[in-house]
Amino acid sequence: MSATTTEPRRGHSLKRRLLASMAAGFMLLLLLISVLLWNYARAASNRTYDLLLAGAALSVLERVSYNSDGPTVDLPQSAMDILALAADDRITYRVFSPGYGEITGTPDLPVPDDLRPSAEPVFYDAKLDEGFRFILQGRQLTSASGREWVFVQIGQTLGARKAQRDTLFLYGITGLGGVSLIGLAFVWLAIRTSLAPLRAIADTLLARRPRDLSPIEGDPPQEVSDLFRAINSFIAQLGRSRALTESFIADVAHQTRTSLSALQGQLALAVDAEDPERMRSRLGKAEQQAERTVHLTNQLLANAMVIHRSDDARLEPVDLRKLVRDTLAELLRERRLRAATISLEETGLPGGTAPIRGDAISIREALRNLIDNAVRHGGPDNTIVIELDGDDSAIRLTVSDAGPGIAPADRGLATERFPSLHRKTAGSGLGLAIVRSVAEGHGARLELGSSALGGLRATIAFPRLLALLLACLAVVAGPRGAAAEELTIWASTDRVAMAPLISAFEARTPGLTVAYREFQTVDLHRALLDLAPGEAPDLAISSAMDLQVDLVNRGLARRLRIPEPLQPPGWAQWRSELFGFTFEPAAILFNRDLLSRDELPTSHRDLSSFIRDRENELRGKIGGYDLRRSGIGYLFATQDTIQSVQAQRLTEVLGRANMRSYCCTADMVEATGRGELAMALNVIGSYALNLSTAHDNIGVHFLDDYNLVMSRSAFVPKTAGNPEVAEAFVTFLLSPQGQQLIDRDTVLIPLAPPMEDLSPAAQLLARTTGSFLPIRLGPGLLTFLDEIKRAEFLRSWDATREQQYGP
Repeated sequence: MSATTTEPRRGHSLKRRLLASMAAGFMLLLLLISVLLWNYARAASNRTYDLLLAGAALSVLERVSYNSDGPTVDLPQSAMDILALAADDRITYRVFSPGYGEITGTPDLPVPDDLRPSAEPVFYDAKLDEGFRFILQGRQLTSASGREWVFVQIGQTLGARKAQRDTLFLYGITGLGGVSLIGLAFVWLAIRTSLAPLRAIADTLLARRPRDLSPIEGDPPQEVSDLFRAINSFIAQLGRSRALTESFIADVAHQTRTSLSALQGQLALAVDAEDPERMRSRLGKAEQQAERTVHLTNQLLANAMVIHRSDDARLEPVDLRKLVRDTLAELLRERRLRAATISLEETGLPGGTAPIRGDAISIREALRNLIDNAVRHGGPDNTIVIELDGDDSAIRLTVSDAGPGIAPADRGLATERFPSLHRKTAGSGLGLAIVRSVAEGHGARLELGSSALGGLRATIAFPRLLALLLACLAVVAGPRGAAAEELTIWASTDRVAMAPLISAFEARTPGLTVAYREFQTVDLHRALLDLAPGEAPDLAISSAMDLQVDLVNRGLARRLRIPEPLQPPGWAQWRSELFGFTFEPAAILFNRDLLSRDELPTSHRDLSSFIRDRENELRGKIGGYDLRRSGIGYLFATQDTIQSVQAQRLTEVLGRANMRSYCCTADMVEATGRGELAMALNVIGSYALNLSTAHDNIGVHFLDDYNLVMSRSAFVPKTAGNPEVAEAFVTFLLSPQGQQLIDRDTVLIPLAPPMEDLSPAAQLLARTTGSFLPIRLGPGLLTFLDEIKRAEFLRSWDATREQQYGP
């Protein structure tokens, strides 16, 4: 049987081909333009950010000078501020002289191979732990020995450049894509207009009646005239073919009527016959014809069913051994099989089972046809052997008979439809074709050969179903003990302050233990720089924002995926690697017995005058952080020099008042409470507010012009052993639950306080009229970490401390 369809093939549309050809041309042109646009976007982004490098290099070169020790530089804050315009990029720098070697910065940064002394800037790319863009520019200084070259080398990572490049390219390619689509729309209209004559021919053919095979009339365009003539020629051929088909159908109908009439005649003769023997003979012939007709009809229906199920049926796990046994039990009830000797052999099955993926109905039909062929061709004393065997990869079902078999040259033909290899035992010609369809539908192999009995040996080799899925599921779903995890935190924050947060996180994470190690800020910074392999903590927390930025700028931190709603303000995060989670302003601590709040100054300018006017009274009674030992003290002091023109004056005044230095906030609070100090400057506000509650004679004061605000920040080192849990802890610190816990149960002040039930410290900040100025995380904090800059700043600070004025 064959199937026909009236659905037109839509894979060869002329319009689509023309449009595809034009689209391919547009795409090629767009590709060429996109290459040019990419190069332009890259060059434009480089020019933009090269200006930042050039500006920073010039500002550094302007601060290069020569003293008795050789060239030196006072790194300007403006250089870092310029570079910070690319907010998320890391930076590195170096100032050196061929005659004096390294002056400051990161030594041994890569330089061009053809480096020549020049005052013109040289831009180039180089690879450190990631890609950097460098500028190298020189300047000549006059020294005792003559003119000396000093070079400034500044590098910046490529994040901002790539972002601008991608944005420019995206905007440009989007515009080009839009123009291309408009162009293709016009091309489509042109194609439709040009192919209108073809549509007219199609409409003419569709409007015809089925029996109208007359030629198409008309005057087609020259480009389709050949097609026009070909269609008319085809119509003529179709007319002739239809005439032949009608004649053939008539002949088939005649033959069918003749055959049926003959059958009817035999039956009529049998009815009219008076002799029982003649009647039996006539009925026998009619029965044979009826059997052939029924067998052919059943085979055709079975073939159609197998083809349909091979396309639509879902293969499921099947035990082939059980299926074969059930099928044999059904067949053995039929009379025609009783004369044959049928045996089933299963000794070759591994494990005694035959698991496959299959369709039981189709496999049963294939086995029926194999056995039917064996019965039909096997002769009167037929023996049929059914075997099931296999190995780890396949299960084989074999049917062998004692018939004449099939010659090797004819075995390929035997699996086709309607062959006739043996006239005496000719059947429908569909049996092995059905078996082959079943095998193909199961991804199996059908093999024909000679059996040991002398007949045909037909084998279907099914792929074996490996029972591994349940075993894998058992391993995955089996009981597992909760693995103990440890989160290692190095921090400069008192453990008592972090304890409620750690306990809450441990409660949220069963099986987790937090190992907390406490450092001073400077010691923590040094320990993270000098890590031995395998010693890295999972999380580093510090109040020294500049030291944290330095560690991240060195490439020691990994990027964290903090959910957008939980991310802190822009000033309290950098590069998605460093995150602040508290809001802690610098405050003035004072002894109420020695000073009253009404007489305290309200600005930094007034603070200098206040101390100067009471110099004798306050001498030795003003406290502050030891800038060499306290990272937060150094941070507050350096940021004051940037924000206030009174910073130098205040430093001198404090030197004249013999300011006393302390390592930490708690010592200054205790000294103030005992009356040893009248006031302490730049104290961490959160600790001061909490500790002052234990001393009735201690007050906390904020200035009206500005109060610096630091945020304790955290990052996860790249070499952390448990980075996922560390990231979860940072996320918890920034979450509403974590921020509420900071406000309610710790001495710290949250970055995002809850809307209600504020802690006393948060309430005090809310009532304070002073201006709070957050310190921004970013490259700007690296200025005073420059070796020369830091040494000069601390030398000046030491000088003020060493001066003694009066008793």
